[in-house]
Amino acid sequence: MRRFELVITLCLALASGVRAQETRAVTLAEAVALASEVNPSVIQARGTVRTTGAGVRTAKGSFLPSLSGDVSGGSSFSDGPSRTDPITGELLPGGVKSQSVGLGVSGNLEIFTGFRRGADLRAARGREDRAGADLTEAIAQSTLQVSNDFYAALSSSELVAVRRETVRRAEEQLAIAVAKLATRAANVSDSLRAVVQLGEARLQLVSEEARLAAAEATLAQRVGLPGRVSARRDASLDVPGAPIDEAALLQEALARAPSVLAGEAAVRSAQASVAAARSGYFPRLILSGNYQFAGNNQNDYQLFTNRRISLGVSWPLFNGFRREEEVVQSQVSLDNERGRLADARRQVESRLAAQFAALDAAEQRITLTQLSVAAARADVTVALERYRLGSIGIVDLNSAQAGLTRAEEAAVSARFEYLRARAEIAAILGRPL
Repeated sequence: MRRFELVITLCLALASGVRAQETRAVTLAEAVALASEVNPSVIQARGTVRTTGAGVRTAKGSFLPSLSGDVSGGSSFSDGPSRTDPITGELLPGGVKSQSVGLGVSGNLEIFTGFRRGADLRAARGREDRAGADLTEAIAQSTLQVSNDFYAALSSSELVAVRRETVRRAEEQLAIAVAKLATRAANVSDSLRAVVQLGEARLQLVSEEARLAAAEATLAQRVGLPGRVSARRDASLDVPGAPIDEAALLQEALARAPSVLAGEAAVRSAQASVAAARSGYFPRLILSGNYQFAGNNQNDYQLFTNRRISLGVSWPLFNGFRREEEVVQSQVSLDNERGRLADARRQVESRLAAQFAALDAAEQRITLTQLSVAAARADVTVALERYRLGSIGIVDLNSAQAGLTRAEEAAVSARFEYLRARAEIAAILGRPL
């Protein structure tokens, strides 16, 4: 008997949990804000918004005249018969060396381009709108990713609490078994089963604490912080949350979801590209002019002005069917974008239908698991008292406690299934619920 009691004492002394590590705790809102600053997809999307904005500015600049300035200087030697100065246009005698300078400014203005500039501007604005929608989508996906990592860390933390409670119950059961063994009210088999039960509970606790460490390390990587980051619960995680209007959300998503807005912007840009391709069938009207000063050493570098203004029309009548090819290519691109837009709307509708069903199922699981936990706790309380009185064996007590552990795990799982479903819906809409 003393040998067996020594074994029990050693089990209780050696069984210890994983040493706690200090971690930084963040709320879901803080995690989302941190992740949006370091997520590569969000950073790239922000850069695309900047570049497409510059493209819009360039398209607007095509309505303005182009200006250029030039400064020149040269030296010439006229040998043989008289010739004309290449800069000033003066008649120079043969065998004369001259040096000259010139400066001027010139400009061009496309008065009519076959409506190409307006089409280019619409296409650039469409690309900018698409980039803005893509940025919203990137932020929504970043929020979804960090939310899932946050929920994984928080659910693992709650499961660790469940495992610790399981260990506490196993220790209580072992203490009762030892006390009953000392009074000859139970046999050695009960005590051995209690020791095994406690060992299994502690092993499960160690495994769950390892999963918690991995989840917190993943969350830290997602938000751009070193080490581990723990999830802090707040009121936004209360379940079930506020009810949602499924019909209203579906209409909103079909009209305002980031993927839909990106598709609509792509269609507008493609339509403008078709108009730009058709501009090749129209003539171009260009106004150009320059104003120059020129002089040389023979007149003490006195500068004389030279002014020119011209209005030209360019109308390519045939260019080997290249215009037709450009029009066909742009029309095919437009058809492709329209097909993608229709598919994006179908995907939004399908994804929302699936997540609405998942949300409803999670709500029902929450209610059912809460009832199961309450019933299982009452069952364990009764079973523990009956075991203490000797009316049931330890096997029945273990079965009741295992049922409570499963019910508590299912309750944790149901709550976070609900939260994940809401996060998916928010990602589809591109905004918080």
